[in-house]
Amino acid sequence: GSTTTSMRTFVLGACMAAGLLPVRAAAGQELPDTAPSPRQERGAPGIEKWGGFDLLTSAIQDEAALGAGTGSRAYGAQLHLGLTARRVLTLSTDLGIVGMSDEYAFTQETTHGEKTSGVAAGMGSLALGLRTPPLAVDRTGRRTVSAGANAGYTLLNVTRTISNCTGCHGEDVPLRGGPFWEGVLEVVPGGRWGVSARYRTYGGASDLRDALVVGGTWRLQRAAERAPAVPVPAADGK
Repeated sequence: GSTTTSMRTFVLGACMAAGLLPVRAAAGQELPDTAPSPRQERGAPGIEKWGGFDLLTSAIQDEAALGAGTGSRAYGAQLHLGLTARRVLTLSTDLGIVGMSDEYAFTQETTHGEKTSGVAAGMGSLALGLRTPPLAVDRTGRRTVSAGANAGYTLLNVTRTISNCTGCHGEDVPLRGGPFWEGVLEVVPGGRWGVSARYRTYGGASDLRDALVVGGTWRLQRAAERAPAVPVPAADGK
C-alpha cells in the first residue's frame, strides 16, 4: 500500500543520502594547509643558540690599579653562551677568570715552604645587542661574516691570596666592573663554528678601561631553515 511505498522511498532516500553525504563532504572539505606559509618560504629564523671559548686582555685604570696594588693589565679566559633571535637580536653572557700582577704581594710560610701571594678575579658579564644578519662571502653561502654592537655590564670579584693554600691569608681587592659597550665581528668559515673578536670600552664608575676578546664560537642549535615544499593533494584524491 501507500505506507509500504512511503517506507521504501524513505529507506532508499536515506541510503542515497548516506552514500552521497561523505562524497560531498570529501569534495567540499577544506584540506589541511600543508603548503609552506610565507614565513616558512622566507626561512623563519627562530632562535639560534651558541657558545664558545675566549681569550681576553683588559686594561685597568691607572689610579684604580695604583690604589689596589695591582698591575694595569689583566689576562684571562672565559666561556660564553648566547642566543640570537630573528638573526639580529642577541643576548649573551660570559663567565671567566683573569689574573694580574700583584704589586702589594705578601709572603707566608706554608707546608710547602714560603709562598707569595697573587691577584686573581672571577668575572661575569651580561650583554644585549644587535648585529647584522650573516652576510655570505662566497657562492655557497656557507662562509659568512657579521658585525654588531652590544651594551652590557661586568661584575668583578678580585682577591689577593696564595693559590692552592688552605687557611692562608686572603683579602679582597677593591676593583670594580661596570657598564660597557662593545663592537663585535664574527667570521664563519663554514659549518657550525666560527671566529669572533670584540673590542669593549667601559664607562661609568668602572675601574676597567677597555678589553679585547678573541675566541671561537660553536652553534649549539642552528636557526630554522627553509621548510621544504609539500605538494597539496587534489580534491578528487588523484
